[in-house]
Amino acid sequence: MYDGKNLSVIIAVYNEEGNILNTIKRVLKAVPKAEIVVVDDGSRDKTASVAKSIKSKNIKVIFYKPNKGKGYAIRVGVDNAKRNIQAQLDADSQFPPEELPRLVDPIMKGKADVVFASRFVKGSTMQKGSLTRMRRLANFVVSGFTSLLCAKRFTDVNAGFKDWKSDVIKDIDFQCRHFGYEPEIAIKGIEKGYKFIEVPVNYKGR
Repeated sequence: MYDGKNLSVIIAVYNEEGNILNTIKRVLKAVPKAEIVVVDDGSRDKTASVAKSIKSKNIKVIFYKPNKGKGYAIRVGVDNAKRNIQAQLDADSQFPPEELPRLVDPIMKGKADVVFASRFVKGSTMQKGSLTRMRRLANFVVSGFTSLLCAKRFTDVNAGFKDWKSDVIKDIDFQCRHFGYEPEIAIKGIEKGYKFIEVPVNYKGR
């Protein structure tokens, strides 16, 4: 059973005081030896304080102001994580922390350098009504444009559940501070010759 001893889980958060505690507990149950790096991107609520309330040597909480964007927060997490594999997880658990072992599996088996979870590949499930038509369309456009630039099909670039080898993501060196960091990772990573794989995920709306 995978315990996460070589894994850092990066959770970028903004005003998630109602969700962060449950998400951290679920991560600890799913991968009990993983490092958890919570990056509070300038929250106006008590998110950072709630995260710090869990006393564990494997939990690191980083807080700064003002809000600088999700891409910036993920980059801070990448730069502060210490394990060989890093995963990004949304704080609201729309992507189940329990599926972290499945996300990491292709890297563990040497089949991928970067793994993107996808809500649109065989084996995935999606709670009815969890993704609005507008968000689905936006994701279709971004994923299609990314696929065109990479000459490789991506179906769900915007999914907030990904992992990568630590040395690979540092070499990719993404710079976008906002949501554009996700296609940037794919485009730069493919240019550098890294192997990307999509895996199915079970998705629930918040």
